[in-house]
Amino acid sequence: MGAGLPKTPEQFHKIPHARLAIIGSSWHSDCVDAMINRAQNELLALDVKPENIAIHKVPGSLELPLAARLLFEADPELDAILAFGVVLKGITSHDEMVLHGVFEGFMDVTERFGKPVINEVIGVDSVEDAQKRSGDNHMNKGVEAVYATSELLHWVNQLKG
Repeated sequence: MGAGLPKTPEQFHKIPHARLAIIGSSWHSDCVDAMINRAQNELLALDVKPENIAIHKVPGSLELPLAARLLFEADPELDAILAFGVVLKGITSHDEMVLHGVFEGFMDVTERFGKPVINEVIGVDSVEDAQKRSGDNHMNKGVEAVYATSELLHWVNQLKG
């Protein structure tokens, strides 16, 4: 089970009709790609059709909110977006500004479109911390993103009846 997740991946809601996009930043691509790959595999296990999972990469984490907005505009049938990035803490406050900008951007996109953007842009102290959260283990952020996506889409479907 994922660290702190209330369910195991086998207990996640199936979402076979979901249309999803996965977006990731290009910085620390080994870690970001590992999170994306894990999310994609977990989504396939929830019966999401491969053709309903679009994967996009952008230069950095600050570009992710724009990518999310453009994807929702381009595909009104898109149900949710899962976003991945790694922001490494440095000696300046740049990392805090990036993380804050990404968070605010995703909130704006979510409010504008009424659809979830699952934020797995992680702020870490070291590359080793990022590797722990993207490794082939229970801490991979791809699992957490899929959990949030399946729970939210299941809840939305219940609301719509």
